[in-house]
Amino acid sequence: MEKSLELACSYPPLGWLERYPDQAAMLRAAGGGTWFHQFRAVTLIRISPFPYVVYNYCAVATGVKYGPYMAGSLLGMVPENFVAIYTGTLIRKLADASTEEEKGMSVLQIVLNILGFVATVLTTVLIMKYAKRQLEAMRKEEEALLLQ
Repeated sequence: MEKSLELACSYPPLGWLERYPDQAAMLRAAGGGTWFHQFRAVTLIRISPFPYVVYNYCAVATGVKYGPYMAGSLLGMVPENFVAIYTGTLIRKLADASTEEEKGMSVLQIVLNILGFVATVLTTVLIMKYAKRQLEAMRKEEEALLLQ
């Protein structure tokens, strides 16, 4: 399995893994363990600012099972999709408010929309930071197990 990760990560879009061995170790850790361990690793990788295309290639090479990969991917992509949908809805509301048919938005509506957007972005950033901390903890656990 180690050789297949090196082979998969030698393709041009994945060459950066050679420069970042910590990320490669994290990907190796995602491929081992129980169903829940793999699910947790995939979810955290999807939440963290890790390039999707790189992980999609390496997930196959590390032996992540299909079930935890799909479940973790679906759950891990929710925060980013929520921000994208909320941002699009907010932009549409602001655009609709500026048309001649609409009377516009009240000051309270504008303030609430801005606060909602800020809260959404802040929550997403906090979730990403949590995911990065958890991935680092998982990496340290893997290193401790390898040293024993």
